[in-house]
Amino acid sequence: MNALYRHRVPLPGPRFPGRKIAGWILALMLPSALAFAIPTPASTNSNDAFAIALDEQMPELLAKYGVPGAVVTCIENGDITWTKAFGRANLSTGAPMKPGMVFEHGSNGKVLTAWGIMRLVEEGKVDLDAPANRYLKRWQIRSTQFDPNGVTIRRLLSHTAGLTAHGYGDYSQRRRLPTLVEMLEGKNQMPPFGPGPLEIKWQPGTREEYSGGGFLLAQMVIEDVTGESFASFMHREVTAPLGLETLEWTWTPKLEAAAPMPYGESLEPIGYRQLGCQSIGSEICSVPDFARFIAAAVTGPHGEPAGRGVLKPESVAVMLEIQTNSSDAGLGYGVGWANGPHKMLGHSGANYGWTAYFSLDASQREGYVIANNSMLGGPFNVAVDNLWRRITWGKAYGADPPRQTTVTVHFNQIVLRIVLVLWALLLGITWRIAYQTVRGKRRRQWPHSKRRWLAPSALALMAFAWWYLWYAPQSLPLPLSPVIPDFWVMPFVDYISTVLPGLVGVSLLIAIHPRRNAELKTEKEAISR
Repeated sequence: MNALYRHRVPLPGPRFPGRKIAGWILALMLPSALAFAIPTPASTNSNDAFAIALDEQMPELLAKYGVPGAVVTCIENGDITWTKAFGRANLSTGAPMKPGMVFEHGSNGKVLTAWGIMRLVEEGKVDLDAPANRYLKRWQIRSTQFDPNGVTIRRLLSHTAGLTAHGYGDYSQRRRLPTLVEMLEGKNQMPPFGPGPLEIKWQPGTREEYSGGGFLLAQMVIEDVTGESFASFMHREVTAPLGLETLEWTWTPKLEAAAPMPYGESLEPIGYRQLGCQSIGSEICSVPDFARFIAAAVTGPHGEPAGRGVLKPESVAVMLEIQTNSSDAGLGYGVGWANGPHKMLGHSGANYGWTAYFSLDASQREGYVIANNSMLGGPFNVAVDNLWRRITWGKAYGADPPRQTTVTVHFNQIVLRIVLVLWALLLGITWRIAYQTVRGKRRRQWPHSKRRWLAPSALALMAFAWWYLWYAPQSLPLPLSPVIPDFWVMPFVDYISTVLPGLVGVSLLIAIHPRRNAELKTEKEAISR
């Protein structure tokens, strides 16, 4: 999701960004008494104040925000020190969350993309202040209002290029993913679910406007300059040298087996969906591995330089510079100052069913990474960030945000009521057919007329299409154009699914039990002919 939303949390003080989701797919609130938190042992020593506070407060936080489970990794002295898992990985099986499970970290991966671009900068293949169009071969930025040459690589990475396309949705693995060019041309999803074509809306360099489309261009730059796939380049140049063994960019059966189940806002399982563009946030990674990457921005515990040999310390320093006076944007990172001289790095990510956040005090070389398996996890992550700041600095940094409220509860209730009314009507029709058959007004007769088969056949075909759209196995393709959005099975889908077999059954009853007056009329017509 996806980076479907704004994922940066400005510093100092976290701010959870509003989600841009159409009302009919928003969430069904859970009972506040529902508790999921079951802490599991830390993967390493965790006898510090933050770990103790998490053990004490995490059950309450998970229940308060309706989040099934979460994993937290702590960074101290420029290195990861412990990892703890809480709550449930799968609500159906009751499986507990485990420290080594992999998550989608969403737009936090934009920082990884920025590292990839900086590798090309160090090799002299890309100039940060050159127009992006210089490196693009498949697509060009055009504008009649602004100079496209103002869209530089630096501005793409700092969200100051004046571009639209805040974020992009993800897709079922049964579908063909859109190409980068299709996404840039707005063919990835149907409005209002998609951002439309990528355009220059504001004067480049004058303001910060979060643009997933800008990082889509960054992926295209990497691929067009190197002549290889984004995933291949990133593995060779960034993730493998950093030792991020679990990090991948697309789902595989092996990764799914190592991941918790992602859940929607009404605790419906979402499944493992795929973004059409990897650079905006499709990375799949364990929390300790992602924390290892975050810690690489500062000096390590034994004097290892920032960049860990993948980037020069000078390059990392450039990335951590705030790019404009009116923003908190570094290159990929959110950058700000808190609690006096503490230079804070942060970013948040949210794809459908996944929410993650990292915070790193670059001055003290300490911080943490958190990931959870819920679309409701944004405010929860902010509450954990508040806890970390209170424990680390001894100061309160704002009240915990309220639980995310949505309108889908009303939508699902409306659909459920409609379904109940339809079932009452179907039962009433069934009873009436049975009554009329007993009274002799209807008789059982196998229909020989094609007309009497028309309604049952049409409804059966509709029911099959509905099943294939929502419930068919992943191995069966979904032949829809990328311009048509698709979603996971939400509660209202299940409600409607119960009605369709009933409609087919009742229509078949009517066809098999015709009224006797209709039968006599048919006989008279046959005699007259």
